[in-house]
Amino acid sequence: MLKNVLSFNAKGKISYYLILICLLLGFVDPLFSQDTHYNTNQFGARSALLGGAIVGDVNDNTGVFYNPAGLGFMDTATLSINGNAYQIENIKIENALGQKKDFKSSQLGSVPLFVGGMLRKGEKRLKIGFTVMSSVNFQFKATARIDGNEEIVGDLESPGKEEFIGQSSVNTKVSELLFGLGGGYKLNDNWSVGLSNLFTVRSVSYNRTTIARFFLNQPDFPLVSSSFSRNADYFNVRYAAKIGLNYRKNRFSAGLTVTSPSLNLFGTGTVAVDIIGNNILYEGSRTDILANDRQEKLKSKFKSPLAAGLGANYSFGRSQIGVAVNYHGSTKIYDILRANPSDFIRPVSLNAQLGSDEFLRVKTGAKQVFNFAVGYEYALKPNMTLSGSIRTDNSYFDKNLDTTLGIRPDVTTWNIYHIAMGTTFTRGRSKMSIGLVYSTGKDDRKKSDGNLDNPSENNLLQGSTTITKAKYNSIGFILGYAFVFKKF
Repeated sequence: MLKNVLSFNAKGKISYYLILICLLLGFVDPLFSQDTHYNTNQFGARSALLGGAIVGDVNDNTGVFYNPAGLGFMDTATLSINGNAYQIENIKIENALGQKKDFKSSQLGSVPLFVGGMLRKGEKRLKIGFTVMSSVNFQFKATARIDGNEEIVGDLESPGKEEFIGQSSVNTKVSELLFGLGGGYKLNDNWSVGLSNLFTVRSVSYNRTTIARFFLNQPDFPLVSSSFSRNADYFNVRYAAKIGLNYRKNRFSAGLTVTSPSLNLFGTGTVAVDIIGNNILYEGSRTDILANDRQEKLKSKFKSPLAAGLGANYSFGRSQIGVAVNYHGSTKIYDILRANPSDFIRPVSLNAQLGSDEFLRVKTGAKQVFNFAVGYEYALKPNMTLSGSIRTDNSYFDKNLDTTLGIRPDVTTWNIYHIAMGTTFTRGRSKMSIGLVYSTGKDDRKKSDGNLDNPSENNLLQGSTTITKAKYNSIGFILGYAFVFKKF
């Protein structure tokens, strides 16, 4: 029984660099992307408006991320201080704690999605670019409470219904910063190849607490209570290489990219679990139970799978249409953090076999994912372009995690669909982009732990797993700026 409880699953030269430093400082503000999605954010104003459908036609330093081969065709240096997004996001997980006791999270934030530039080199065929981007910034905070009279204990011990109170809270924050350095080499008028080195710094903080209390219907009304707290904090640094190929001829262009599985470089974390049961029914008798451990400086591991991208763009008249397909492979369920063997249950005599290494473990995994994007832009005037796109953003959440032992910090399980539209104005060497993006998603078969509609001492009053619904929607404002320097 206790084992079932413990299996709760739980982003001039002087002025150039001054601008860059100021932008980097702006990364402290949160933008709310998702914690199990690869494509929530798009980087750079043009790519954001086109939904990332630029794999075949990169024309600025976003190529370090989208397709480094496209850098080989660039003939100007560009400093992008663009892609600022302001977003209102709402998440609702229905009946998370009980009937009409929902988890709700609403967030408002802003962050520069992309900062990048080009480095001048003597070799005209070789172009080198760099970038810093906030690839993930997710935050979810929610609390729910339930109270009422419930039949929890048999009438022989406690006649009638018991007065019950339950409360649960979740607070999780996930952020990633990606640092990229890439180069593109132009082979001839039609072909270019490229390579990007991508370093990602991931930081996660997760906390979930559930408490439950009721009085026995006896003369002295003894209190029965339980609490269950899980905490995990870690950071991790990983590396991946992206190679690209780009073909251009007349009005047609196409691109192909392959990104290696990530190489885990280093990282540490802390995991803690605390379970308390007072006067709780355990194996036929009422007793006090304590299970507790906290371990620091554990090695962290986080994996990104093999990925590939394919895209094509075609220009006709004043218009251009672009399509892109992205694939991310699967990753088997693994431990991000795992505690060292240690006593966990107190008193140990209750169950000496249950150790910290089995229950103080943070787990994740990923199923394979396909995403597509279609973007369109139209030159309304020589200095004014209209753009729009639709794209998918499917979750890589592996539902097999719901049945594994340990802490599962992932929250999002739903697929998202994005619609973006906006305008880009050109004046001299400057480009200004403004636009809107609307996103929506849902999961009608989401597993939710900790439902307290029918509390039971069989699992220390921690509730049951139910099938519920989750809904997501957001609206954001895109604002971007880029400055084009002289030709190489």
